[in-house]
Amino acid sequence: MGRTFDFEDPFYPVPPAAVDANPAVAIRDLLYRVARLEQSLGEQRVQAIADMKEILLELVSLSDDITNIVERWGVATKAQEAALIGSVIALGRKIVATLRHHRVEPIDTIGQPLDPETSDVAGTEANEHVPAGVVLREVQVGYKWPQGLLRRARVIVSSGPAPNAQAEETSGVAQAQGSADEAATDKHTSQTNER
Repeated sequence: MGRTFDFEDPFYPVPPAAVDANPAVAIRDLLYRVARLEQSLGEQRVQAIADMKEILLELVSLSDDITNIVERWGVATKAQEAALIGSVIALGRKIVATLRHHRVEPIDTIGQPLDPETSDVAGTEANEHVPAGVVLREVQVGYKWPQGLLRRARVIVSSGPAPNAQAEETSGVAQAQGSADEAATDKHTSQTNER
C-alpha cells in the first residue's frame, strides 16, 4: 500500500471550509464568473467600437466642411486671407492624419462601376464617353475602417449616352442599313434586267 502514518510527521490543520468544500461546485462557480466577465468584456468592446465610430464620423464630417471651405474660398488676394486659408488647410491635414492613424480610408468610387454595398446614388447624368452605371463624381466621399464601412458614399452615376445622341446614333445605323439595303436591291434589279 503506501507509507504508514507516523505520529512524528508534521500535522497541517485543514480549514473547516475545505472539509465541506465540493470541488465541482467551486469549478462551476469559477467558470460562471469567467463567462460573465467575458460577456461584460464583449459588451464593453461593442460599446467602445460604437463610440469610436461616432467620433470618427464627426471627424470625417469636419474634414468635409474644411474641404468645402477651402474650395469655396478660391484664390486668396490678401496676405491675411492667405494666412487664414493656410491655417485651415493645416487643420484639415491634421484631421486627415488622425483619420489615417485610425486606419480610416476613403472609398475609391470615381470611374468604378456603382457598388450598392458602399455607395448611394445621388443622381444620374448622361455621358456619351462613360458607360451606364459608372460613377462620374462624388457628392459625399465614403469611408471604410477596420470594422467595415464607416460612411456610405453619395455619387453621381452615368446613365450612358443622352437619349437624343442614342436616337441620332440609331438613326445613323438605320440610314446606313437602309443604304446597304437599297444598294443590294439596286444590284439585284440590275442583275434581273440583264437577264
